[in-house]
Amino acid sequence: MKYEKYQENLRKTRENEAVFAAAQLFLSRGVEAVKMTDIAEAAEIGVASLYRYFGTKEAILIRAGILLWSDLRALFEEVLKDADSSRTGREQVAAMLGVYRTLCRDHKSFLLFLEDFDRFILASGVKKSELYEYERSIGDYYPLFEAAYRRGVADGSLRAGVDPALFYRTFTHGITALCQKLLRGEILAQDDFSSSAEVELYLDAALRYLEK
Repeated sequence: MKYEKYQENLRKTRENEAVFAAAQLFLSRGVEAVKMTDIAEAAEIGVASLYRYFGTKEAILIRAGILLWSDLRALFEEVLKDADSSRTGREQVAAMLGVYRTLCRDHKSFLLFLEDFDRFILASGVKKSELYEYERSIGDYYPLFEAAYRRGVADGSLRAGVDPALFYRTFTHGITALCQKLLRGEILAQDDFSSSAEVELYLDAALRYLEK
């Protein structure tokens, strides 16, 4: 029994090391460019073992995505630590939306990873059921936003009648797409991505929509 437990723990350790190695490669090279042999080499395990653990590149990509989203939890936790009970719902919501300012400024490789992730998953035909844990890792933050919004409605700092789930989905999809566009670089003569003005305008418009 002890030997079996050791083998199980060893496998979990090797799996986690492979997921970490894959995440770093996806961030630095892009999802499409990374091969299973690259991951195996970086994790210092055999390719056969890598396939035995995960089966497909899609499976380890999903695990890497879950890992990267969990790494961002510190950003939200820092905001929540400051969003104490003395602050209005509007102030709490503003702080939460502002996390995406930091995301756009300091986590560029992660935003580009998300774009690559979506494209690869769609092209591979991965079923929604296979993305359950990944979806949970993204959705962890919504209940915090909803609680802050409802607090704002109760204290009069935000207007009632907004569907918080629809707002949150629309906001996060929009700000992510905007940041990815800015990161890809200027294309047209009218493009000017030298400042964060577009991000600030988007954040301001989102907050104003919720205000009374």
